[in-house]
Amino acid sequence: MGDMPATKFDPILLLELVDKKLFFWLNHQRHPLLDQIMPYLSDERFIYAFFGVFAVIIISSLKVRGAALILGVWLLVMGSDLVCGKVLKPYFKRPRPYLVLSNFYLYKNHRWQLIKSPLKGESFSLPSCHATNVACAATLFASLLPRFSLLFWAFALAVGYSRVYLGVHYPFDVLAGFLVGAFIGYLGRFVLARFKTESEP
Repeated sequence: MGDMPATKFDPILLLELVDKKLFFWLNHQRHPLLDQIMPYLSDERFIYAFFGVFAVIIISSLKVRGAALILGVWLLVMGSDLVCGKVLKPYFKRPRPYLVLSNFYLYKNHRWQLIKSPLKGESFSLPSCHATNVACAATLFASLLPRFSLLFWAFALAVGYSRVYLGVHYPFDVLAGFLVGAFIGYLGRFVLARFKTESEP
């Protein structure tokens, strides 16, 4: 008898398998209260409102310089969104879960549905732009208001979790978005430091 051919270890396939397993597990942890809350956490208007409160604090404390800082934050977050949506997603071309998987919950068109078979269409998921943008914003706002750092990152994590709960992203999409956004935000801190006064708001 001949020797059986050795199976080649593929770390990418292993990561994808783990990612899908995590997706199904997290997506199926349902609760009526979370069904109501999670859509709000993924709503861009709610995210803008959350960070907008702290933007007002900074502007009211630093006046014109504070307004310049917030403008810088906004430009950096928009830059992170462009990197995510126009560069990384088209490069990786990873389909969203609802285009390739079944038997999970999806929030789409303002209602929940159980996906029994993959939907048709084209939409990419890697990385999550929600996660990228909120991580960038959390990093930048944490540098301007350090005492609220934990709150900013707790909010970012909640937004990231909502993307999996809603069935529109895999966990590793969110993790990748956090890494990209935090990196852009970290670099952006050096830009903002040029406009920041010595006194914290």
